[in-house]
Amino acid sequence: MAIRITIPGIIRLAWVTDPDEVVAANDCGAVQRSLSGLGGLVQRSIAAKLAVFRTPEGDVWPAFRDRADPLRMRSHDDLEEALSHTRTLLKRVAPETGALATYIRSGKSNRPPEIIVQQMVGRLFFPDYAASEESYDAACTLQTWVSSGPIKSYLLKCCGKVQRALDSITALSRGNTSCAHATAIAMHNIVDTIERMHRLAKTSGHLERLSPQEAIASTLRAPKQVVRETRDGGRVCGKRLDARTLVVLRLETARRQKPEGGIEFFANGWNQCPAHAIVPALLAEIWKRAKVVKA
Repeated sequence: MAIRITIPGIIRLAWVTDPDEVVAANDCGAVQRSLSGLGGLVQRSIAAKLAVFRTPEGDVWPAFRDRADPLRMRSHDDLEEALSHTRTLLKRVAPETGALATYIRSGKSNRPPEIIVQQMVGRLFFPDYAASEESYDAACTLQTWVSSGPIKSYLLKCCGKVQRALDSITALSRGNTSCAHATAIAMHNIVDTIERMHRLAKTSGHLERLSPQEAIASTLRAPKQVVRETRDGGRVCGKRLDARTLVVLRLETARRQKPEGGIEFFANGWNQCPAHAIVPALLAEIWKRAKVVKA
């Protein structure tokens, strides 16, 4: 385990960066996905951020529920099955993959590429999902809320921007919390990958020479990190961690050490990303179309 920090009343933290330890910690029964908000000031702050991701009825989004939660398991299995129909979904989002292919090749698009990505992701759930500048701004607000420091978070919440963003994303997702999570949080990784593909294509010969799989390997990253908690304490990666310890899994750092490990999707884990097949298929389709599209 890379780093452990304990400041009584403030924080109890363990950072995990080794790829094998990241997988082991994620699979450890002592480590929970939901955060209690107990144990210190930092714990309360992070838990409060995630607590906003609830339905109007107060139900926590499945993406933030624990491993054994029945709703999480049912939602995960249903979504993974829905996203497994790769050929059908690629046909559905062909206008969006074509527009992104043009952007990768020429740097030109009829709409900002990040809005096209949000619409593409949304249409994996609803064929008529329509993204806009307003919906993308809402997604950026929620991403900033999750990743920013206490001052910016305080300002976002005080001005009501977080709740307005949640309301906007929820309405556009028609109450489907999996769609809301995908179009507000998860899709930012695809936006970043498209930008890297565009830069890669600008390098002489790369677009023509690299296969889709090689392009994806060069551009797809894991989320920077995820936060877990040892609710009751226990041994994690051979080390004893006290109760209410935040366990930070540094996913991208781990992925760089073991690129073939599938850490970006938690491959074969209990929380394997339901989009583990469709995201590479989308990126491969976009790169293939960029090879042949006319600038």
